Amino acid sequence: MDPGNREIVEELVSGPVQAFSHELGGLEFYGVSRDFLEVMRICSAFSFGKSAELFAGRKVYLFLPDSHGKSSLANAMAFQTSAIGIKAYRFDGTEGESSKHLRTLQTERDILVIVDGVPESSQARSTLLERFNALQGTAILFARPEYSTDANLKSDVPRILLTHVDERYADKVAWMLGVTLESLRDETGIVPEELRLAFRALPAGIFATLCGVPLGARVSQIQILCDKIGQAIQLGVNLGGTPAISPEDLAAVFAEFHSSGSTQSSGGFRLWVEGESDSRLLKLVCRLAKIAHGVDLGEGLSIIPLGLGREGGTSKITEIVIGHRTERNRDVFLIDCDDPGQHAQRELEVLNQDVLLLDVKLACGQMADDAEIEDLISVGCLDRFYAEYSTLRPEREVIRYKPPMSRRLVINGADKELLIDWLEKNAELRELENIMFMLCEARSRFSLRNLPEMKNKQGWKKRLVEESDGYKRLGKRPAQWRL
Repeated sequence: MDPGNREIVEELVSGPVQAFSHELGGLEFYGVSRDFLEVMRICSAFSFGKSAELFAGRKVYLFLPDSHGKSSLANAMAFQTSAIGIKAYRFDGTEGESSKHLRTLQTERDILVIVDGVPESSQARSTLLERFNALQGTAILFARPEYSTDANLKSDVPRILLTHVDERYADKVAWMLGVTLESLRDETGIVPEELRLAFRALPAGIFATLCGVPLGARVSQIQILCDKIGQAIQLGVNLGGTPAISPEDLAAVFAEFHSSGSTQSSGGFRLWVEGESDSRLLKLVCRLAKIAHGVDLGEGLSIIPLGLGREGGTSKITEIVIGHRTERNRDVFLIDCDDPGQHAQRELEVLNQDVLLLDVKLACGQMADDAEIEDLISVGCLDRFYAEYSTLRPEREVIRYKPPMSRRLVINGADKELLIDWLEKNAELRELENIMFMLCEARSRFSLRNLPEMKNKQGWKKRLVEESDGYKRLGKRPAQWRL
């Protein structure tokens, strides 16, 4: 988790609601980003008849994704404008009658015209935009972002684009907190003091992590999620819990929300790894181990990457936990022992998940600071790969001359897929034994059938850590590197 995200949550939870709540036309809108505040400033100016202070042409196009308050803003503006005595006309631009109404209002000046949406048909959309652009009064158009490049938009009318809330983390947190507070109000519209204190005690760390899971199309159901959080807070207060909602209960609410309607996988154990190259490497070990030992290390175990291609990595972990309803004793996360991996380990522990960091002591280069899965491959094997692909170079080569002498090759990310292709054709099991140990360690978490060596796991690990095999530890630098 980005430490900055936790700070955002802590600041919004502990600060005044007014810092992220903005009222317009009797409705509340929540957000803190510069883009969000600019949208609110424009809507407010148009609603109070001050659009000319912003735009000389008194028109603007606002592009917002669905379920982001687009129609609520349109309604709020109509309410506010009417309240100060200015005529306001709001039309659903997706309906055919809107274009007819716009034609009748062409010459009226002291009005506000609000068009919420545009037709999908290009011909109907062209007609509506033509009549909107010809209005002499103040006018504002709300539409989805995909229409922001429509050829019928006038170049001299400002275009304001608000991205999906998944891309505006602070706004997403503010929105969820605001809607949750709404769910805690009593019949008089006030949040009772005991509920307000419980709200302020929300576990910021886990809330920050869980808010990082993309909402996507589920943004339309955010009210349901926030109501569930509010109900959990109220239940905790009634039962006298401290805090009112625990990190585990909060995670359960998010998990239920994101997985509702999805099909849970049937049986079996799952080993989650950071990316496709990790998955392929472990499956290669399974094939080689079956040939050498007659034991299928893939039996009863699904080895699944957190994402495909460049979409993997520890940043996907919370999304996987929530979306796939992972749980202890059924899922294990095997991740690199580096800074991102250690951050992910802490998040997984908060989410009550089983995590296994790559053991830095098993890194063949014996550089004990961090370890990626490629560090568990024999250095000599990596040298053979680079000798065959003479134009490639590792991202870094680290050589330690003091005893025990060792080398570490940090593989360039762009070369990992090619390395796996080569390993699948050329690697021997002895060159991948340290990875095989980690795979057996993961299998032991599920009590799955394992290699006989695991009966003396500590002895096997001691041999791997202490062995001084020159091929494994030092390798043989490719000839072209020594020129």
